[in-house]
Amino acid sequence: MKSLRRFFLLFAAYALAAVSLPGAGAESSPAPASGADKTGRVAVVIGNSRYPSGALANPQNDAKAMAASLKKLGFDVELKLDASKADMDAIFRRFSAKADKSGVAALFYAGHGIQVSGSNYLVPIDANPQSERDLKRDMIKMDDVIDDMGAAKVKLVFFDACRDNPLARSFSRGGSRGLAAPVEATGTLISFATKHGNTAADGEGRHSPYTTALLAALESPSGVEIEQMLRKVQQGVKQATNGQQEPWRYGSLDGDFYFVAGAPAADVAKVQQEVDKAVSEAMRRANEQAEREKAELQKSIKALQEANERAVADALKAQKQASESAVAEALRRSNEQALRERQELQKSMEKMLADALERQKAAMESERLALLQATPRESAAQRPPTMAPAAPEPTRVNPPAAPHGLAGGTSGTAGDEWEYVATDVYGKQQKLIERVKAIVPGAGLLEEFVLGGRPLFEWVFDGKPRLVGIPTDSLMLFAPSWSGDGLDSISIMNPSRCLQIQYVNSCRVGKAAVVGEEKITVPAGSYDTRKIQLTLILPTDYGDATVEVSVWYSKEHKRMVRQFVKGRHPMAEASINALHETMELAAYRSWAPR
Repeated sequence: MKSLRRFFLLFAAYALAAVSLPGAGAESSPAPASGADKTGRVAVVIGNSRYPSGALANPQNDAKAMAASLKKLGFDVELKLDASKADMDAIFRRFSAKADKSGVAALFYAGHGIQVSGSNYLVPIDANPQSERDLKRDMIKMDDVIDDMGAAKVKLVFFDACRDNPLARSFSRGGSRGLAAPVEATGTLISFATKHGNTAADGEGRHSPYTTALLAALESPSGVEIEQMLRKVQQGVKQATNGQQEPWRYGSLDGDFYFVAGAPAADVAKVQQEVDKAVSEAMRRANEQAEREKAELQKSIKALQEANERAVADALKAQKQASESAVAEALRRSNEQALRERQELQKSMEKMLADALERQKAAMESERLALLQATPRESAAQRPPTMAPAAPEPTRVNPPAAPHGLAGGTSGTAGDEWEYVATDVYGKQQKLIERVKAIVPGAGLLEEFVLGGRPLFEWVFDGKPRLVGIPTDSLMLFAPSWSGDGLDSISIMNPSRCLQIQYVNSCRVGKAAVVGEEKITVPAGSYDTRKIQLTLILPTDYGDATVEVSVWYSKEHKRMVRQFVKGRHPMAEASINALHETMELAAYRSWAPR
């Protein structure tokens, strides 16, 4: 088989050498495209980016890439980046002398360009004109540059300079957007990045849209006439910018111009025919040799296969016995490791819950003592705030958000988040997040509450009905993890929230009852819920105020889905606006693996 491959490679190399295309080196040294460029091709490429005002990102990249592309096409290129006025005067002086002796002269300019009173100007990086009189001293007039291209028979001008320039706004006249239409002449072809009077984009990538399309067209210009090439550039830019930018060309050439001339069609067909014949013959011989070697190989394989089958059967029998023993041992070790990890995790969560319960008991005892010591007439302004000080929410990488809705049951996973939006009577909204921190089956659920990005507190919930004080107009929030029983024993976990309301001395739960079943829709989805009606009583110096609380609770998910509160006072006919709020479940995010 190795001898066959060597034979085929040698034969193919010989065949390809014998029928190689004439002029195959044209890609690295382009052949003259017309009689116009027999005496040489010269080009100047300028990219101005570092303007003190209105700096541009791409002209330097555009100019470097364009200079490299023109060199591949046989041009003698002079490249200049961030050219001053003095630099540009010297460059165009040398360019004029070279153009007089050349058949093709090309200019590519990327940077700022402006029009004033119908004339176009190239803007050096040190230009600072204060009036129209300064233009000749500070800038380069485009018509003068084209005139300096001298006696070259083909003059090509590419201007990626139609950006909106702030210099033009300081002039008392002229100062239109983009560039003006140039004076057209036979023998000169001018390509603007966009039509006169419009502006072109600098581009968000490495190159501007215009230069990107122009470079792509110059990658394989063989046999493509320049007018056809520029039409491809025009179509590419228009498509890439969704019609916002359309390059435009002006002037004409005296005849066709090709950056690289294509090979005659007859020569290409003849060479292709000879190559096809040589390859076909080589493949026929290779196939014959391969068939002979295949037959010999099959004989050897059959003998080896019979011997291998006997050896494999013996090995499989021994391996099966050893494998069954190894698998059993591996499963035993894996189960033991899994059991240890579960036990360690259980201990860790139990400790976290125990610590949280101790803190919770201490906080509730502190609140109880504060309520006992508070005088009936003590105002809310005199009481110490119970809410934790503002602190940024800890930074962490959130898991991918689950679809809106409660995904997969009651317990969830540590890290799950339940996001609510509270809206008061005036339309003001606040975001409250309940985040699961730890779950121990049979022990409890530890959750963190975050309001407006600020952590409030942590509580442990054990399935009993609770109200949790929160610093929004809802005043109290129906707690998660309720088992669905014992509603008549509902309690308040942190009643000190009530003392933050002026003239309120304490708070307690009045009547509480399930009033029906209802399917509701909130931003997070649609849920089957129990509707709970309860009354929160707030004793004051002027009589008892009441807060009517309606709760829609999903027993399946052990979560409140919607809550509506409305406060009333016996001395006021209208509701208490300060305690009037709707809270709805907006989203659920799960850490459970997908």
